[in-house]
Amino acid sequence: MKENSSRILTWLYPKDNISRWVNTDELSLFVPKMTKAGLQSSLFFLQKKKRILLEKIGSVQTVSITTHGMKALEQEIPAFSLQRRQWSGEWWAVVFLQAPVHDKNFRFLRRILLAEHTLPLTRGVFLFPGKISEKVSYELRQSYEGAVMVAPFKKWTFGDDKEIIGSILQMNDLANTYSSISKEISSLLEKEIDIKSAVHQSKNNISSVFDRLFSTLVNDFGVLHEYYPHVPSGVDLVFSLQSMSSMG
Repeated sequence: MKENSSRILTWLYPKDNISRWVNTDELSLFVPKMTKAGLQSSLFFLQKKKRILLEKIGSVQTVSITTHGMKALEQEIPAFSLQRRQWSGEWWAVVFLQAPVHDKNFRFLRRILLAEHTLPLTRGVFLFPGKISEKVSYELRQSYEGAVMVAPFKKWTFGDDKEIIGSILQMNDLANTYSSISKEISSLLEKEIDIKSAVHQSKNNISSVFDRLFSTLVNDFGVLHEYYPHVPSGVDLVFSLQSMSSMG
């Protein structure tokens, strides 16, 4: 998915699956490099792909995300996935044993695992937060019987998972970034800014905060809440920022 499409879907993604409609004019804040014509073209493309719905209310064009659009964004940015947001610490490991003839060195399987947002712990061990996806499960049953082992584990008896996982995912940096963004959003909310009536400087501030938040979200594995429960998640920060939208 192109970045601008991901940005649009991120702003439209609803809290608690409650549909929200947004004035298309405000989307320009979140795709600042796009022209008005370019934005309209992207919206028509996303509508054709059934990722969004477009409707006119009087003279105002509004947009809402579809369930297909939500699923597409969750695949692109796993932090949005409900499974990740509700994850409670149980990992499932995919362990390479003996590479089959049709996939020497497990190159094809590695590509599948990385595309499904698994965590490469070592060259031969990949971790899923929660049960492995249906796509990976299907591939393993079809092509890797006897070549791969899958097992769950939750409690680490030796080694510190926060240190090990945190180092791989750079979670300390992620936590610090979200904490900083949270303070910026709180400052904006205290001013009771509405995007529709906001002055130019306020709109620039909102656009800047969203840009920083989106850039962080795309690299978020979606497990920060388990290791830093006191830090607001990136998805929750999106919902907070959305409260400044001119429409519900």
